[in-house]
Amino acid sequence: MSSATVKQLRHEFPRVYAAARRGPVRITKHGKVIATLDATPAVSGPWTPPDFTARSEAILGPRHRKVDLLRLWAEQGTR
Repeated sequence: MSSATVKQLRHEFPRVYAAARRGPVRITKHGKVIATLDATPAVSGPWTPPDFTARSEAILGPRHRKVDLLRLWAEQGTR
């Protein structure tokens, strides 16, 4: 199965998904391709968290205030 209709996708999803694991499947509606379903695993490295400090400096620039959260919490006391 290299192509499937929207109706087949809705009613026979496990079959369409199994075909997509073997290779890309064109999804059609009224004879026109509207999507391509590709369930082959993506090759990527390990997940790394975003660098929020670099993002904030890029957005706010170098003039933003740095807050020491540990000192701020210590001044407020414990809950």
